[in-house]
Amino acid sequence: MQILINTILIEPNRWGPDKTPHRPLSEHLPAFQRAGFQALEIWQYHVSTLDARGLANLSTYLNACALRPIALGAYPFLHLDGPEGDEAMVQLGRTVAYASHLKSEIFKIFPGRVASQQLDAAARARSIEHLRQLAQQLAERSMHLTLETHSNTLCDTQQSTLQLFDELDTCDNIGICFQPYTEQDTDAAIQMYDILRPHIRHVHLQNRRRVDGSITRLEEGDWLDYRRLLPHIRDSGFDGPLSLEFTTDMATPDSPNIDSSHALENASRDRDFTLEMWSA
Repeated sequence: MQILINTILIEPNRWGPDKTPHRPLSEHLPAFQRAGFQALEIWQYHVSTLDARGLANLSTYLNACALRPIALGAYPFLHLDGPEGDEAMVQLGRTVAYASHLKSEIFKIFPGRVASQQLDAAARARSIEHLRQLAQQLAERSMHLTLETHSNTLCDTQQSTLQLFDELDTCDNIGICFQPYTEQDTDAAIQMYDILRPHIRHVHLQNRRRVDGSITRLEEGDWLDYRRLLPHIRDSGFDGPLSLEFTTDMATPDSPNIDSSHALENASRDRDFTLEMWSA
């Protein structure tokens, strides 16, 4: 098992309409290193506008800070047709090339940007074909594709996720990035984890307060009880990456220049808590 920090955690524009990074990712790398992290999941928009020189420089900075970009997370539109669909696939292929250049092992995506029940048969078939093509591109680069269980995607329910994997059963390098649905509690999350366990290769970690949805440290929220969930994941035999996605005191569009050390300190505490639960 290894613990990653997701670079979305330090990005104030993570939920903004254009997703433009407030600062280059390279400027954050020394702080990740000082906080004791050794591996990253890189948010797509931290690399998607880099040119060849920028990408080469990022690789140099990563090496200098002894940080491994284990995963890269992307958010493709899979259902589009015609010229829009062609352009979406070109952009996705470009992101694959970035991940390959950085020597990432996992390419994590939202499996589309439309709820599974809102896709007609033709759009679903296009989405699945695009996933097969993506899996092939990644296989040629010795990379795994993980599909995040998330609302408004092809993996927005347990049933739709299992159906999708039945349809992709010829693709050996596809797995799941397990992210409990926000309406679930700990029991439901454990049940879903067990159902999907044969496919799970990657796990996202975050916690919230139910009363207002605010993000907390892992041990403080009451959406999920990680004192139960983490040992359950460990006892299932899972030994892949656990990615710290969000924590408290993150920068926002209203406070983009706050000291990121507070969020990184909380992420470090989440890492230490995760290690404690893993060894309990």
